[in-house]
Amino acid sequence: MKKVLIITYYWPPAGGAGVQRILKFAKYLPQFGWQPIVLTVENPDSPIEDISLANDIPDECVVYKTKALEPFSLFKKFTGMRDDEKIPGDVLLNKDNTNRKNKMAQWIRANLFIPDAKIGWFPFAVNRGMEIIRNEKIDLIFTTSPPHTVGLIGRSLARKSNIKWIADFRDPWMEIVYYQNIKRSNVTKAIDRSFERKVLKDADGIISVSRDMINIFKSKVDRENYYLLPNGYDETDLTATSSVKNEKFIISYTGTMSKDRIPYPLITALQKLIFEDGIKNIHLKFAGRFCQEFIELIDKAGINDFFELNNFIPHKESTKILQTADMLLLVVDDVPNNKGFVTGKIFEYLGCKKPIFAIGPIGGNANDILKESDSGVMIDYKDNKGAYNLLKRMYNDWLQNKTEYKFKVEKYSRKKLTEQLTNIFNEIIE
Repeated sequence: MKKVLIITYYWPPAGGAGVQRILKFAKYLPQFGWQPIVLTVENPDSPIEDISLANDIPDECVVYKTKALEPFSLFKKFTGMRDDEKIPGDVLLNKDNTNRKNKMAQWIRANLFIPDAKIGWFPFAVNRGMEIIRNEKIDLIFTTSPPHTVGLIGRSLARKSNIKWIADFRDPWMEIVYYQNIKRSNVTKAIDRSFERKVLKDADGIISVSRDMINIFKSKVDRENYYLLPNGYDETDLTATSSVKNEKFIISYTGTMSKDRIPYPLITALQKLIFEDGIKNIHLKFAGRFCQEFIELIDKAGINDFFELNNFIPHKESTKILQTADMLLLVVDDVPNNKGFVTGKIFEYLGCKKPIFAIGPIGGNANDILKESDSGVMIDYKDNKGAYNLLKRMYNDWLQNKTEYKFKVEKYSRKKLTEQLTNIFNEIIE
């Protein structure tokens, strides 16, 4: 069995979307002749933990952990947070933050830690990585980003060991969503752009989750060996559900509801459906983290009684919420350069085979996936009329126990995608 050194910052017990892609790859790699050897951090600074994800780690997987210099402990002391208090994923990059200490910490985070706040892991990961390469007789290096420090680690190890290296990107580099909300100095951006170019140029293969993201990378480094490999859903995460019809029309959403993801057209459509059409048998069941603006919006709209907002729950439980819903809400971040944004969430939604009410760029890759799989409809951020018509149509379909979608989603199986990944592995090392 060939061995691949996987370098990832996020690994169980860290939870959330960042860990799902690489964990599922590692789960199925042994079935296609590759043993995953994982290098990660001892205590990743992750706002979410999900111990249950460890059940997906295969017996063949060997995990090495090393320490890292994390700036967040200093941030907690500086801002008066408790040592055991979790930092929300976007707290340092909140553009409307009015706290002076937080603003200062935000500026330091965005301008002095390049490419990101995980750069303190670099020397430890490189040193341990070389030991692993020698002791495990590694055949290939595979990095998954963000954080983009991981790409720099992979590049250094590849150059030192002369082993082929593939860089995987779940998100863009310079265009990543949180850097679009904060001012970075020209010097910082120049250094970061140089790092990005070196990684894109030197990797033996570049994998990304969307066609538009690959086009962004190609515009910077036009080279061969770009590969499209989307996220997916794992059949083993989905359990049999009751065929009994819900008493109310249930709309579900799981994950983070940031300011850029507030579903304004849906809120407007709900108001019309509830107060003008008199339809009251609607229940919105959401789980995750929600910005204050979203909570205030549904209260101002007078529809908070129709919402059930739960905190983060383990992955298996979140899939149950999705499977028992009648409509799933998807929102693509309303920021520039978002056409290539294809979150892992959309593929879990596809696996549940429930109608997807999506809000985002009509010309984006997420909309292409919805159309190709025949699983839902994308509404533009300003299309209140279209949102109302779609919501009413999905509600009426539920009333009549029918669906107009075919859910052609089998190609997004995590197992099938891992097989495609190993085909790329084999091609690169030939």
